[in-house]
Amino acid sequence: MLEFYNCIYAFRLNTLPLSLSGIILSSFIDYSEKGIFNVNIFIWSSLTSIFLQILSNIANDYGDGIKGTDNKRTIQSCMIYKKKMRIALIIFSLLSFISNKILLFYSFKEKNYIVFFIIVILICILSAIKYTIGYNPYGYKGLGDLYVLIFFGLISLEGNYYLYNKNLNIKLLLLCFSLGFLTVSVLNINNMRDIENDKKNKKYTIPVIIGLKKAKIYHILLMIVPFILSIIFVIITYKSIYQYIFIILILPTIIHLKKISNHKDFNNELKTAVYINILYALLMGIGFII
Repeated sequence: MLEFYNCIYAFRLNTLPLSLSGIILSSFIDYSEKGIFNVNIFIWSSLTSIFLQILSNIANDYGDGIKGTDNKRTIQSCMIYKKKMRIALIIFSLLSFISNKILLFYSFKEKNYIVFFIIVILICILSAIKYTIGYNPYGYKGLGDLYVLIFFGLISLEGNYYLYNKNLNIKLLLLCFSLGFLTVSVLNINNMRDIENDKKNKKYTIPVIIGLKKAKIYHILLMIVPFILSIIFVIITYKSIYQYIFIILILPTIIHLKKISNHKDFNNELKTAVYINILYALLMGIGFII
């Protein structure tokens, strides 16, 4: 029973809402345009994203654990054997691939598109694993933020919108970057929290590279720029005043930023950043349909 709990702990369930934000928002936008909710695409894109998120979390634990970077990881603290973690990596890689195949079955008939998205999912799986695993992992070179921006912003939102509509929406890039930056902010809090340990183990995250003081300024930009981009998006796509409903998140965001600036205990604010992320997707999406 304890081992089962430790496996679930390695999934880091509190981060899973991040994998759904782009899918939720793209689903709201699609419904606002067509008045139809495609349940199959929503379910299978959500499952694919969740499986990839769990894969990334396990890979992060495994990579940091075997390198000795973080003694709080489940492997490093001997809570889960390495062999079982490797099995979990294989299982969630397969689950991600299979759920993506089913998603493509419901979304496309043209084989050319299916081949393209199979390549995309394979890149996603490889990227999730290579974050901290293997020779020269990119998470140790300060590139984790770029990975999060691309996969949780651009691919999650614009990619899922394409699955619904079979076309790209250039204006939607404003929301892609908004959601991507908000998700990067969660990673940044995690990296600020672990800055001393990462520095000691030569894991060069953005806070390690630029220092804690500048990392906090970077965090402010990650949280504020999304609101600016979102306001611009609403202005150029304006349909109703309800599209501005997401602005109510500005107050909790300011409180969050003040707490980040004033102390070094980042764990509670990590949860706050996740809540702001998912609420942003929900409120922005609701603004499209009311």
